Amino acid sequence: MENILIIKTGAAGDVVRTTSLLNVLSGNIYWVTSEGNKWLLPDYMPNLVKFTVGEAFQSLKGTRFSLVISLEEDKDCARLASEVTTQCLAGVFLQNDKVTYTENAAYWFDISRVSKYGLEKANTLKAKNTFSYQDCIFNMIGKKFKGEPYRIYTDDSIQSKKQLIGIEKRSGNVWPDKQWWGYDELVHKLEINGHAVKVLAQRNNIRDYLDDIAKCSHIVSGDTLAMHIALAYGRPCTAIFNCTSPQEIYDYELLKKVISPFLDKYFYSSSYDKEVIESIPLDDVYRTLPVKVV
Repeated sequence: MENILIIKTGAAGDVVRTTSLLNVLSGNIYWVTSEGNKWLLPDYMPNLVKFTVGEAFQSLKGTRFSLVISLEEDKDCARLASEVTTQCLAGVFLQNDKVTYTENAAYWFDISRVSKYGLEKANTLKAKNTFSYQDCIFNMIGKKFKGEPYRIYTDDSIQSKKQLIGIEKRSGNVWPDKQWWGYDELVHKLEINGHAVKVLAQRNNIRDYLDDIAKCSHIVSGDTLAMHIALAYGRPCTAIFNCTSPQEIYDYELLKKVISPFLDKYFYSSSYDKEVIESIPLDDVYRTLPVKVV
């Protein structure tokens, strides 16, 4: 049986969207990720083994792979991809102590932080890109993305509660412009009109957080983990795009994208910019929800 290695450690939402590959890979699949993100991956696949980077260096050096899919843009992961034995490598590796990438993965990494063209040109190319992330990573391994779903941990006993709207106000520290000014006002408007709302919060166990999302019938968030989990669980969702690429997110006919009029101005800005954070009116988001517009 063939051995396949996937290297994708973070962010959590990116790990989730990478799981679409699990639909088209066969054999023994080894996935290198962070300790916390192991819990996002499915338990129901006996051929899927999860490692951290440190564990992989210790355990996988003697394993021969038919394919390595290397998707993390850091030196340790690139070094791992360079040192394991494989017939085919797609993605990031280390060359002369510098992170670079294979030609078969050039379309995706040309528009990334490690682009051979530099970050400014990469962002220009990224703004013009019309393909989803899945289109790009499937293409790396010679396959065509056909809407294959995410495959993550799930508790099949959990059913969504009718008309319960989940709100994820948080967006992490990497892209401050993913924030939106209107979440509290949205919660207030929903509640005064008699709609059930669950504001998502930090959980000690990531799977409890996933279960919280599974209980909702609709999720509102930025371009964040909550959006990807909703898509994985087949929950309709609304996502606000202030600074990241809406084109890269495949909607699975579930996602309504609300896009800032200032997206181009703040495209992948790493600063906090009040103009874009306050640019989307409350009603633009409210109208996407399965509620009566008042």
